[in-house]
Amino acid sequence: MKILASHRTGSWLANTHAIDTAWHTASWLIFAAVFLAFYSPSMAGEPPLTSRPNVLFIAMDDLNDWIGCLGGHPQTLTPNLDRLAASGVLFTNAHCPAPACNPCRSAIFTGRAPNKSGLYDNRQQMREIMPADTIIPQYFRDQGYYAAGSGKLLHYFIDAQSWDEYFPKAESENPFPQTYYPSVRPVSLKRGGPWQYVETDWAALDVTDEEFGGDWSVTQWIGEQLGREHEKPFFLGCGIYRPHEPWFVPKKYYEPFPLDRIQLPPGYREDDLDDVPESGKQAARNRYFAHIQDQGQWKQGIQGYLASIHFADAMLGRVLDALDSGPNANNTIVVLWSDHGWQLGEKEHWQKYTPWRAVTRVPLMIRVPKATSQTLAGGTTAGAVCDAPVNLLSLYPTLLDLCQLPAKQDNDGPSLLPLLRDPKTTSWHHDSVTFLAKPHGYAISGPSHRYIHYADGSEELYDIQTDPHEWTNLAAQPAMQDRLTVFRNEAPREFAERVEPSVASLAKLAWHPATAEDAPASRPDGNPFPVHFINKQRHAVELFWMDRQGQGKSYGRIDPGQTKTQQSRPGAVWSIGNPASDELLGHFVIADRTALAVVPATQPNVIVILTDDHGWADLGCQNEVDDVLTPHIDALAERGVRCTAGYVTSPQCSPSRVGLMTGRSQQRFGIDTIPDMPLPSEAVTIAERLQPLGYRTGFVGKWHLEPNVTCVDWLRRELPAMAGKRRHEIRIPWGKIQPYSPAAQGFDEYFWGELRNYRVNYLLDADDLAESLPAAVAATTGTGTSTVLPKMKQIQNGDFRIDVQTAAALSFIKRNQESPFYLQLNYYGPHTPLEATQKYLDRFPTDMPTRRRYALAMISAIDDGVGQVVETLEDQGLLENTLIVLTSDNGAPLKMTRPDTPIDRDPGGWDGSLNDPWVGEKGMLSEGGIRVPMIWSLPSQLPSGTTYDWPLSTLDIAPSVLKLAGGNLVEAGPELDGVNVIPLMNDIQNPSTRTLYFRFWDQAAIRRGKWKYIYVGDDRRFLFDLESDQHEHRNLVDEHTELAHKLYEELKNWCGELKPAGLPTGKKLRERAWYDFYFQDTTP
Repeated sequence: MKILASHRTGSWLANTHAIDTAWHTASWLIFAAVFLAFYSPSMAGEPPLTSRPNVLFIAMDDLNDWIGCLGGHPQTLTPNLDRLAASGVLFTNAHCPAPACNPCRSAIFTGRAPNKSGLYDNRQQMREIMPADTIIPQYFRDQGYYAAGSGKLLHYFIDAQSWDEYFPKAESENPFPQTYYPSVRPVSLKRGGPWQYVETDWAALDVTDEEFGGDWSVTQWIGEQLGREHEKPFFLGCGIYRPHEPWFVPKKYYEPFPLDRIQLPPGYREDDLDDVPESGKQAARNRYFAHIQDQGQWKQGIQGYLASIHFADAMLGRVLDALDSGPNANNTIVVLWSDHGWQLGEKEHWQKYTPWRAVTRVPLMIRVPKATSQTLAGGTTAGAVCDAPVNLLSLYPTLLDLCQLPAKQDNDGPSLLPLLRDPKTTSWHHDSVTFLAKPHGYAISGPSHRYIHYADGSEELYDIQTDPHEWTNLAAQPAMQDRLTVFRNEAPREFAERVEPSVASLAKLAWHPATAEDAPASRPDGNPFPVHFINKQRHAVELFWMDRQGQGKSYGRIDPGQTKTQQSRPGAVWSIGNPASDELLGHFVIADRTALAVVPATQPNVIVILTDDHGWADLGCQNEVDDVLTPHIDALAERGVRCTAGYVTSPQCSPSRVGLMTGRSQQRFGIDTIPDMPLPSEAVTIAERLQPLGYRTGFVGKWHLEPNVTCVDWLRRELPAMAGKRRHEIRIPWGKIQPYSPAAQGFDEYFWGELRNYRVNYLLDADDLAESLPAAVAATTGTGTSTVLPKMKQIQNGDFRIDVQTAAALSFIKRNQESPFYLQLNYYGPHTPLEATQKYLDRFPTDMPTRRRYALAMISAIDDGVGQVVETLEDQGLLENTLIVLTSDNGAPLKMTRPDTPIDRDPGGWDGSLNDPWVGEKGMLSEGGIRVPMIWSLPSQLPSGTTYDWPLSTLDIAPSVLKLAGGNLVEAGPELDGVNVIPLMNDIQNPSTRTLYFRFWDQAAIRRGKWKYIYVGDDRRFLFDLESDQHEHRNLVDEHTELAHKLYEELKNWCGELKPAGLPTGKKLRERAWYDFYFQDTTP
C-alpha cells in the first residue's frame, strides 16, 4: 500500500458516486452548460503544441465547500470560482493532507506526507524538518522556469531561496502586503481569551478594495505578471489569504448577506456529538463556538465568513481576467486549491484542525488549455466533474507530468493525470488520507465512506452518500464491520516521530513584570504543546499555573540557567515567583505556538542609540549601498529585528527628539520646529517614567531640547532683553537653561554636549578613554575615579566627538551594572560639521566625494562605538537582558543635489549620508525625510535575524520600554501616542493597524497601511501607494479622489487636536523648492 494512495478491493470501493445533493448537481450542470456555450480561453485560435506550459498555482486559505459549484451553503456567492470550475475539472471529493495550514502547505510544496516527514502541526518549522527538500517552485526553477509568487503560499514564510521573484520582497520572509485593519477592534464580542484578530473578529470596512490592500495587492501583482510576455515559461504562485480570519473585508462584500437572512450551516445538528468518541468530542469542543453562542454572534460570524469568501472570489476574478485577457491564456495550466476547510458550528466546533469532512474536504480545480501539455494534448474537458477521492499531495507529481518534467522520486501522492484525461470512468484505486496533529491519528476518505482513526484507537465511520454531513457514526454497527476491517487493514502503518522545533527557532513570549495587580486567571483552550521556560535569574524561581479562578498551582522550581519544558494550552497563564521571598516576579500568557518563555535576570536594561542626520541607506544590513562599513551594527541586526519601515515624528532634530523622548507627538507640547523649543518642563520623559521603577538613568551626547537662540517666543517671554538681538549676540544664562536640561528631565547621570563643550556630572578616566582616545586626555577630562560629581561641571574636550561620546557611554554602563539602567546615547554624527580622525578616514578610498568619505568615517566610528557597547554588555553578562534600539533622528540633508563642497567652507551643507531608496531629505515629509534606520535587539524577548516590515514609529519606544520595565501601561497609555511593539515583532501574522501622522512647517502627512497622503501649504497635494511605488514617483491624488479626501479629513482631524490646532497654511519658498525638485514628475 502507498500512503495516501491506498489500493482498495471490493466492488463497493470501486464505484465513484456524486456526493452532492440532486438539486445541486442539476444546477451545476446547467451552469456549466451555459458557461461552455460562451466561454473558451482559446477562442483566438489554438497555438502550436508546446512542451513548456506555464503554471498558475492559486492557493486559498481556510476555504471550505461553501462555494457555488460544491453547494456547501445556499447563500454563498462565488461566480469566479464557479467559472473556473466550469472551464476545467472540478474535483468534488478532494481532501487536504492535514487539517492545518503548516502541515498541509508543507506537504503540498514538498510532496511529502506528514507521516513521512514528521511535520504534523502549525508549531513546527518546515525548513528545520526538511532543510534540503526541493519545493515546487524551486524544482521548476531547476528545470529552467521563472518562479515567482505573491501572498501566503507556505505557512507565514516565503522560503526566498526557492523563488526568482516575490511580492512582497522574498528576503523579508513576510508574505503579507500592507493590509488595512481597523486600529480599534470593531466587534463588540467580549473576549474569551488572549487572542487578537482571530476566530472572533469580523467587520465590514468602509474602504475600497485597493485601500484594503492585502489580497488586492497580491492579485494586482499577479495580474501584472500574467499581463506580460516572459522569456521563460513560468511557475506563478498566488496566495489569496481570505477567507482566513480575521473576516475584515470592504463593506460591499457584506451587503449581499443581510444579517436577518443569514442561514445557519446546513451541516449543523444540535446533538451531533452524541455518537462521537471522547477524542472526537475533545477535538470538537473548543471555546470559540460556545463563546460566540453565549454572546449571540453566530449569524454575525457566518455573515463575516460568507463576505470573506465573496471577497476572495472577487480577487480570484481579477487574476482570471488578467490571465484570460493577456498573452498567456492559451499556454497556462491553472490549479486552484484551499489548504483546508473551516467549521462554523458543525459538531460544536468553530475552527479547523478536526478530522471531519467540513474541514478536510477542499475545493480543487484544474484547467489545462488545449495544445498546452504534451501529456494532455486535448486539454481538460471544460465543465467536467470528478468524484474520485483525491488528495492535494497529488499536485506536485501532477504538475510534473503535465509539464513533462522528470519525476521527483520521494513524492508521496499519485499523479492525477489519469483523472484529468477521463474524470468519470478512470479506475482510481486510491483513497485520500488526512493526517491529524497527533501521530497515529488520521481520516481516510473513500468514494462513498469516510473513516476516522484517533491516536487512542477510537473510530468513526460515515456513509457520505446518504450522510454527507457526517451526522451518524456507523463504526459500532455490526453491518459495517467488514468495511471497517478494510479501512483498518489498509490504513497507514508508518508514522514518523513528531519533530519538535528547535528552541532557537521559537517565538518568544512577552514577559509581564509584576505590578500591583496579580497575574490574570487562565483561559486555556485548544491542544497542549510544549513551552520552554528558561530561568535567567541569579536564584531559583518557582513556576505556577494560574487556574480559571486565578489561583496558582506550583509546577516546581527552575534553577538558575536551567530550562523547564511544560505542556500548556493557548490562553494559559503561568506566573513566576521567588520561592525565597514569596514575591511574584511576573507572568507569561501562552499564545498558540510552541514558545520560549525567558524569565529575565532583572528588569531589562535599555540603551537607545540615536544617530543624527543618518540616512536610511547607510547601514550595511540595509543592502542599499556598498561603500558603508558597519559590521557591529549589522551584527546587532542579526541578533535582533531590523525594521524596514521605521519612522520619526519629524524631519528635523529637536521636534523628532521630543517625540522619541516622551512617546507623545511633539505638537501636543506646541512644538512643530526648532524655534518652538524648548521642551516644556512638565513633559514626562522615558527617564522620568523609569526612575520610580528602580532604574538608573543616563544621558550622553546631543540633547537639543533646551532653549536656543532661534526660540523667538521663549526669548520674548523669558529674556525680553535678548528678543530683538541678532542671533550671534544672544546670551542665555545657565539659570534659564537648567530647567530644561537632562538633569531636570529625569537623568541621574549625564555627559551632555555635541562637539567640544560638555556639561557633565561625571568625568572620564584613562580607562574609559584608552581604546579610542589618547591617554593624555585623562589629565584634562578626568580624575581617574570615574565617579558621579555632586553637581554639574562644564568641561571642554577637543577630541573626536564620536569617541568621546562612546567613552562616556561605556563609563555609565560599567558603573551601573548592578542595577537596571536606561542609557540614552545620542551620537552627534554624521551631522555637520563633518570631522573624523585618520583612523576612520583610512577605511575609505580617497577618490570618493569628500563629504561622502567623512560621513562614512563618522558612521564607522559610531559602528565601532556600538561594538564596544555590545562587547561591554557581553563581558558583564548583560547583553541577553538589554534592549538596544538604534535609530536616527531624521533623514540626511542632501541639499537637493548633494554638492560636494569643501567641508571647511560650507559647514552646514550635505552631510554625506544617503537616504536611498527613498525620495527627499531632512526637512521634508517625503520618505527620505522621515523614514530612518531602526533596529531593536533584546535576545531574551525578541526574535533574531528577522525584519519587521510594518510601520513603526520612534513614538513606540517609550510605551515598549515602560511595559518591559514593569510600568503601568494602562495608566500611561492614554497619554502616549505610541504602542508597545514587542508583541508585534514576535508575530508577523498580525498586520500593523497603525496610522501615522506628521506635521512640520507648511507640511502635513498621514500614512495608513500602504497609502501616504502629503499636504504641502495651500496648493500641493500628493497621494502615494508605498507598496507599489516606494519611491513616491506616481502621484495618485486625482485617480483616487475619494481616498485622498478620506485621508485629508483624518489628517485634518488629527491636526485639530494639536497646538496650534489645524492644518498648516502658507507657501514657504524652501519647501516649495524641495517638492518641485523631488516631485517634479509626480504632478497629476
